[in-house]
Amino acid sequence: MKVSLVIVTFNGMKWIKNCIDSILESTLLPEIIIVDNCSTDNTNAFLKNNYSQKIKLIESNENLGFGRANNLGISLALELNSDFIFLLNQDTTIQKDTVEKLLKVSSRNLDFGIVSPIHSDGNGDLLDMSFLYYINRQGNNLISDSILNKDMKELYEIEMINAAAWFIPKKTFEIVGGFDPMFFLYGEDDNFCQRVLYHNLKIGITPKTIIKHNSDNNNTIDFIKGSAKYYNKFLNRIRVKYANVNSKDYEEITRIRNYFFKQSIFSLLKFNFKEYLINKTKYQLINKESIELSVLQNRKPGKKYLN
Repeated sequence: MKVSLVIVTFNGMKWIKNCIDSILESTLLPEIIIVDNCSTDNTNAFLKNNYSQKIKLIESNENLGFGRANNLGISLALELNSDFIFLLNQDTTIQKDTVEKLLKVSSRNLDFGIVSPIHSDGNGDLLDMSFLYYINRQGNNLISDSILNKDMKELYEIEMINAAAWFIPKKTFEIVGGFDPMFFLYGEDDNFCQRVLYHNLKIGITPKTIIKHNSDNNNTIDFIKGSAKYYNKFLNRIRVKYANVNSKDYEEITRIRNYFFKQSIFSLLKFNFKEYLINKTKYQLINKESIELSVLQNRKPGKKYLN
């Protein structure tokens, strides 16, 4: 069984050496594909100077975002006839037997379109904050079995887990496709998980192995109202909800768009110009056609978004 490991880098000098070195110590060494997203901090040169014989490097001349960049690496892995593809964040490190254990678990459970290990924080002392967020919402059995010292299952089924470490059989991409390019950063993993479930595959977490995720990101926090990050988070939430292939929410997108238009008018009449601009911007950001097209495309099986 051939395993390719795909990492997207963007200004990753803080983490990438530890990440790659941990992979190179693996008991089962995967083919390493790195997509550099036009880094400006010497990441690209560092990879060439230190790992040119050990990795396949794809250099993008622009920052494509997380999903589109991963699609380049996934496409190459499929061209190289990989049976499984391990998507790993640049700010992670893995255990020596992580790849070997994930391969065994995934091979025995091919009805699972995604298998994720446990995510700890960068020190390995606590669970990663994003990982904890998702298992608190959906992973009651995993938490209960661990705390109550019960026999742990090989896999715990869940509806969504963040894409810091996804081990995926190639058939998932052949059926579901790649990441939807509508998303630049955040939300693309929610959308992909929705599509995995729609196409009758499962998502699971295995306690057999743990990766360390040294992430500074926390998309659960609130951003300053009216800031770029505020609008990005708003738009991602709109897209995650209304481009969900498992629902008919996309049919409500015109009503939602009109709601923000009305709110902008009400704010203007009240001379609340700040709220007027915020609601007007939200109205302008929501693109009905792109969301409807996304749902229709993603309900069709096939290797969409991949070369």
